[in-house]
Amino acid sequence: MTLKLAQFETGFLPTNTYVGFNEETGHGFLVDPGDYDAQIDEAMKELGITQLDYILLTHGHFDHILGVPGFRENHPEAAVVISKTDAPFLTDPVLSHCAAHGIPQEPVEADLLVEDGSVIPFDDGQLTVIATPGHTAGSVCFVIEDILFAGDTLFAMSCGRTDFPESVPDQMRPSLQKLAALDGDYNVLPGHDALTTLEYERAHNPFLQ
Repeated sequence: MTLKLAQFETGFLPTNTYVGFNEETGHGFLVDPGDYDAQIDEAMKELGITQLDYILLTHGHFDHILGVPGFRENHPEAAVVISKTDAPFLTDPVLSHCAAHGIPQEPVEADLLVEDGSVIPFDDGQLTVIATPGHTAGSVCFVIEDILFAGDTLFAMSCGRTDFPESVPDQMRPSLQKLAALDGDYNVLPGHDALTTLEYERAHNPFLQ
């Protein structure tokens, strides 16, 4: 399988939302929809995606989950995937920070709860889950081929905030070291800001030293 990718910005922060897909089969997955955007649905059609297998959530903050109900409505076949720890964010506007921002939240239930080491089949490949607590207790990264969907754990030359009530500050550095210890290089696709590579971050990111 040759994985293809498309990147979009959603929500008012904004959030990097990604679509991964296999051109040969028309199967795809969506990562961290910060808001529903009909243009993404239209783009998926133009990319030849005929079936959305998963909506993957790196963690439960509002700017990564608010688009789930809209995309789920248009793609009922798509399984909503989140860590067991962060699953309550999907129905709790206080946990998700919707309440703090005065944003209405439509509750949605997860279909697949994952943990460190979980493997999610995708066509003839797989997505592997890496638990990276810190930003939230249930933050995870998804790895497929040479792609690392890093959520709000690892950013270009930075890392995610750990000053929220649901953060676990003492676990952020071990989580970053876990990523730094991965074999080889990866294209790092973070939840916000610029894309980077794991090799570059190993060499230059002070939080990975």
